[in-house]
Amino acid sequence: MHAFFLADLLSGFGINLWAFISQLVSFAIVFLILWRWGFPVILRTLAAKAEEVLQVARLQAQETIERATRLADQEAIRIQEEAHARAAQIEQQQIARIQQEAARARAELSRLVVNLSIDAARKVIRKSVNTADNRRLVQEFVNASEIREQ
Repeated sequence: MHAFFLADLLSGFGINLWAFISQLVSFAIVFLILWRWGFPVILRTLAAKAEEVLQVARLQAQETIERATRLADQEAIRIQEEAHARAAQIEQQQIARIQQEAARARAELSRLVVNLSIDAARKVIRKSVNTADNRRLVQEFVNASEIREQ
């Protein structure tokens, strides 16, 4: 009686109970066959494919790493060369500045020597001096020159 009640209920929804049961049994048989023989083959195939995909991905990752390493090395070399060029430029600028300072110091020293020579000559000319006075004036001139150079 329950089977007829269920059949009447399902037929109200447009479902044939005996066709539904036969389809359910057919589905169960196909599922068991696939479970026993189909799914293991499919899973092994998928696992092999997944391993192939992983291997390709590893190779691509390694190539990308190698390419990035080469680019980083090239950039490091470029930066080093640029730094060396900049250091050489700064060195040349410093050498030029030192040479200018040395030239200016030499010019200043020459000017001081000329002034001292003129002062000494003026003192010698003003006085009528003897040999002892000449030696004393020259000694004072030398001493004054040494003091001004320091």
